Amino acid sequence: MAYLQRINYRPNMDALAEKERDSLTSKFDPGSTDVIINGDTVRWEIIEEIEVATAARSGGLAGWFVKNMVMGGERYHVAFYFGREEAVLINLTLSAAQYVVSTAAYYLPKPVQYTGPDGIAALSEV
Repeated sequence: MAYLQRINYRPNMDALAEKERDSLTSKFDPGSTDVIINGDTVRWEIIEEIEVATAARSGGLAGWFVKNMVMGGERYHVAFYFGREEAVLINLTLSAAQYVVSTAAYYLPKPVQYTGPDGIAALSEV
C-alpha cells in the first residue's frame, strides 16, 4: 500500500502558470491546521486518503479536441477522502495536481494512503 511521503518544505506556486495559480487559489487554500477545498473546510488530521485520477474524456475526434484544444492537455482530479465524505478538485493540470498533493504531503500530520499515477508525489510504503 502506498502512502504519501512527508516533505519538510512548503511547496510554492512558482512552477505554475498565472492562470493555474488564479484557478487554484479560488478552490484550494491550505493552512497549518486545515485546508479549504471548494469552500469547505477540512482539518488535515481527518484526511485518510488522497486519490489522483486522470480526467475522463470521450474517445474519437471530439474527445481529442476537448482534451487538447479546450482543456489544453491532460487533466487530473485530486480527491481527499475523510470518513464518508470527499472533497474533489477537478480538471487540474499535471503541475497543479502535483502542487496540491505536495502541499498535502507537507501539512498532513500522519501518513495517508495515496492512489493514482506514479510521479505525482514521493511515496513510501509505511
